[in-house]
This record gives sequence, C-alpha cells and structure tokens, in this order.
Amino acid sequence: MSDLFETQNEVTQNDCDTYAQNLVKGFVTPMPWQGFHSYTLRSNSGLIIQFRSKASPLDSSTAKLAKKVHGHLAPATTYRGLMPNSSVSVWVMEIITGVGYLFTTSTITTAKLDITVTDFAK
Repeated sequence: MSDLFETQNEVTQNDCDTYAQNLVKGFVTPMPWQGFHSYTLRSNSGLIIQFRSKASPLDSSTAKLAKKVHGHLAPATTYRGLMPNSSVSVWVMEIITGVGYLFTTSTITTAKLDITVTDFAK
C-alpha cells in the first residue's frame, strides 16, 4: 500500500477513501499499484483521484502543458485543493484507456525477447 500513510499522520486511508467517494459521488477502489508519497484510487465514473504528500507535489502548469502537447496520451488533471486540516493535496484525472508501459514490461519473457531479436535479425 501507499507509503503516504507511513510518512505523514495528517490523514488516514479511510479519510482519503471517504473524501474521494464524496468528491466523485460514487464507488472508489485503490489502484493495484501505488506511487511514492501518494495514494491513488479509481472511481466507477471514469476518474482517478490521487492524494499526494507535500514531499511529492504535482505542478498544475506542467500537467496542463503535458495535455496540450500530448493530447489524448496525457490525462486532463485538476487540482482540487488540500485535504481538510492537512498538507495532502487532492488531484482528479481522467482515466486514459489502454495498457500502461509498467504492465507491458513485466510480461516480456526471455523467450519473447529472443524471438523478437531473431525476427529483427532476419
């Protein structure tokens, strides 16, 4: 699980879950992988809700520029302020369809790599 809750004690996982459910007015579930100093949930309404510690901030202007430059390959990202009585920021992002690079690299086996190299060599 996310190290966000190990590195600060301002909010709990339950606080974030409840806040996210109220924010999207629907069911949320933690993502199977978590980032460093953040906690990420997926909503059934097609949004990602991410809680970030001040040690790992996002920059709104960088997120907007990424969307402008990369179009559909970057999520629309909105800063939603801080969790009450904390320094934990709340971000909402659209879900981008497809398979993330993180998940493709874990499926490449030595046998598949050998076949690819052999095919390129022909």
